[in-house]
Amino acid sequence: MPRHPGMPRVQRFILAAVFGGIFLCSWVTVKSLLDLVRAQKTLDAAFRTVHTSDTLIRQVLDAETGQRGYLIAGSSDYLAPYHVAVSEIRSTRRLLEQMTADPESAAQLKELMGLLDEKLQELAHTVALRTAGEGEKAAEIVRSGQGRALMEALRTKGQQFSARQDERIRQLQTAHEQAVQNTYLTMAAAMVTSLGLLIFVVARSVAFARRMAANEADLTARNTELQTLAERTSEHNAHMQRLSELGRFLQTCEDMTEAQALLQERLPVLLHAASGALYLMAASRNQLRRCVAWGERPFTEYFEPQECWALRKGQAFAQPDHGHASTCRHLQQVDVPSLQGTLCFPVASHGDLTGLLVLDPRGASPCLPEALLAQMRQTALEQVSLSLGNLRLRESLRQQSIRDALTGLYNRRFLDESLSREVLRAERRSPEQPDAPLAVLMIDVDHFKQFNDKFGHELGDRVLRSVAQTLSDTVRTSDLVARYGGEEFTVVLPNTTPQVALERAQALCDAVMKMPPVADGGNVHPPITISVGMACLPEDGQNADALVQNADAALYRAKRDGRNRVVRYTAGG
Repeated sequence: MPRHPGMPRVQRFILAAVFGGIFLCSWVTVKSLLDLVRAQKTLDAAFRTVHTSDTLIRQVLDAETGQRGYLIAGSSDYLAPYHVAVSEIRSTRRLLEQMTADPESAAQLKELMGLLDEKLQELAHTVALRTAGEGEKAAEIVRSGQGRALMEALRTKGQQFSARQDERIRQLQTAHEQAVQNTYLTMAAAMVTSLGLLIFVVARSVAFARRMAANEADLTARNTELQTLAERTSEHNAHMQRLSELGRFLQTCEDMTEAQALLQERLPVLLHAASGALYLMAASRNQLRRCVAWGERPFTEYFEPQECWALRKGQAFAQPDHGHASTCRHLQQVDVPSLQGTLCFPVASHGDLTGLLVLDPRGASPCLPEALLAQMRQTALEQVSLSLGNLRLRESLRQQSIRDALTGLYNRRFLDESLSREVLRAERRSPEQPDAPLAVLMIDVDHFKQFNDKFGHELGDRVLRSVAQTLSDTVRTSDLVARYGGEEFTVVLPNTTPQVALERAQALCDAVMKMPPVADGGNVHPPITISVGMACLPEDGQNADALVQNADAALYRAKRDGRNRVVRYTAGG
């Protein structure tokens, strides 16, 4: 402080003390503000850490969704989201490790990263198996629940990490509030110490208060946004879990009837719609029939494909609020008029149009934005379409594996399995059925080789189909008719006594002999006849092989004795 002549020593001391106080207050004020800024930055970093950890968990779920889609569909289209999610996981992981400086949090993060590595290895392993063509092994790993257990452990560890960050946020908020209080006290002391800086101090205090209010408003807005995001994430996760569970159920369904019952139960919740209906395309592809419907609103039972704009355009269609001509005609067939916004979604699987989904716009969750709701519905529709397509394909392949291509009867493989099962069932004696009889008929079309040589194989195939149809129409619904090979057929008669079996065998001979001639451009061929050999359980054999062998021996006797007759097996005959 420079000396000025004429200034009293006390005054100079007071002036120096005032300037010293001003300097001290300024220093203390600056220090308090710096502490406040550091507290604010630390608090923001803690919030970002929590958000980043939540983002990491969501990205793992996205990777798992891509993996499941690839395992189920086998399509490389699902690998793109999977690889994107894995790349994002790596970036998020590095960011989270950079943001975590607290030793306890770092230890928790290390455990979390260990579980994350295990989960990524499990996802990569199953994808690699599926890519290598070992889809069954990959599916077995998924069914074992290892991945789900890892995911649950990952969620739990993530929640522990978030809880630690929440505790740290509370501590930082306390320090932040203390810094605010210190700042106010410092500024008050500065106003008392220097009246000359009163206007400046007041102006700065007002500006600072405004900044604090803005910060608090921003924090409140961020908290609200995070809460909304958490609710949407929770709803999305629940939706994906329900969808995954439905997919697992549909994969294990035995037939379409069982699948329709599951869809009736689960579609309303998955699609967030008060009313709706699912239609499937008929085999003739000229009609769609309703297989699932829910809610109070009625839907027509069937309609033709050209009656729906969505099917004609090949994309989703919302009913307009005006114009009768631009509304789908299948919605005009019921007494209740279609509501504005009623949604029609084409259902396609493996590139083939297989049905239609109709949804009432009412009943949607109000907390979900329209874009997220549309995405969830689209995801559910794709899962259901794929599952139904796989089920139909599975049923078709099963029928192909157990049916004879020429006659449509069961093939020999199915006969062997069914006959062994019927023998075991017959051996389970009960008070109501102490004998539990069973008969096996071996049938041969008489002179079929000569018929083929004379009239040709094409007419011979038509005769075989005609004989097969006649046999199927003549037997009971509980009986089994199969093509044994060539012109030979086998009929299994469960719970049939020898006397009744002889009568039924003779009825088959009569029915075949009465068949109308197969048209062949005017050519006349002799009537078709069959020879039948019969063996009964337990008198003529104790197992399936013995019954078939003995029935075949009886068939040989029937052919030797003149054909067009029924002969029962006799030992030594």
